Amino acid sequence: MKTSVKILLLSIAISAFFTKPANAQRYEKGLIDKTIALIGNDMVQLSTLESEVQMMMLQGVTSDKNLRCDVLQNLLIQKLFLTQARLDSLQVSPDNVENELNNRISNVLTSLGGEKAVEEYFNKPLFRLKQEWREALTEQFLVQEMRSNVAQSAPAVTPSISSTIC
Repeated sequence: MKTSVKILLLSIAISAFFTKPANAQRYEKGLIDKTIALIGNDMVQLSTLESEVQMMMLQGVTSDKNLRCDVLQNLLIQKLFLTQARLDSLQVSPDNVENELNNRISNVLTSLGGEKAVEEYFNKPLFRLKQEWREALTEQFLVQEMRSNVAQSAPAVTPSISSTIC
């Protein structure tokens, strides 16, 4: 009986290895979303990268060849800090998140000229944007808290003066 279980597990492992992973969803009109990086239990998806680039362009950042690379690098660093923050069981205030969310929504509504313009610009309904931004802000506050903890626990760095002068 132990041998049959081992054979079953081996066959499952082999079939899982040779099957094509479903890391992208495709429909008639093309690519919907794709996982481009995995840090801990957090995925960085192509849609997240593109929405960050879109938001930066809305804020007036000029697009160059390296913009997407820079944004991806920042997302990966944030996911590393986020993973550590979750391991350390850090918490953020929901009131702070809601206040910041309301400020951002208000700014975007003002800059784009209303709810309909925002929905057209982001190709999403406003309630979906609020959900996504609430989650992103929660993660952002966790990352800030983790960075603060790391900075506080780092030893003071001072330049050393060598006794030998050239």
